[in-house]
Amino acid sequence: MRKTFSALVAFSVLAMPVAASAQFGGLAKKALGGGSSGSSVSKGDADGFLNGAVLSTKNVMISAQLLADALRGREDMAAQKAEIASISESKDIGAVNASKERFKSDLAVLSASKDLSGDIQGKYASASSAQKERIAKAVANLALGAYRNVGLAGQAPGMISGVGSNPQLMKRVGDFKTAGSLLSMQASAFTKIAPALPKVMTALKIKPLPEAETTEPRPITFAAAE
Repeated sequence: MRKTFSALVAFSVLAMPVAASAQFGGLAKKALGGGSSGSSVSKGDADGFLNGAVLSTKNVMISAQLLADALRGREDMAAQKAEIASISESKDIGAVNASKERFKSDLAVLSASKDLSGDIQGKYASASSAQKERIAKAVANLALGAYRNVGLAGQAPGMISGVGSNPQLMKRVGDFKTAGSLLSMQASAFTKIAPALPKVMTALKIKPLPEAETTEPRPITFAAAE
């Protein structure tokens, strides 16, 4: 889990006041992959960033909902299944953003837990085998989302500025601002959520996913009867 811990260091830097962060000689900028603002970006880079933001945010949305619903004790699996299917089918950042308020609520539930690792372990212990599988997948997927959010959230400000400097992309700047808002919301929540993930993964023997750009989240499935 060495890389997972490096991601948590970056989230700790994110959480610092600006003055404190500056003492690290630009560590925040390096850890988050930030670049200089104001320079134009290519269409390929812009499309790649938006696609990454959509895929990563969908993964975090689904993972956060599964874990928050477990902590809430939600039993309506049919509704949960439909909601997750709706998120999975979202094709662009606007469609993803339509679930923002629910997403914010789910992140708030996880962030508010004073012992997130213990709470997740408690719900896991009393869950059915199918629910245990989904909880384990959600934890692994959320850890992957935390890792990816470090880079995406760091790229967002420069990307928004760069898109605004490219006449061919300027009309899409709203999409990039939406992506930046969603990524920033996740980064803020991860400062409280991410530190609990290594502990719960160790306790439940959840193997972390490879932290690579090609790694896909583990698929979330529901039985037909659920």
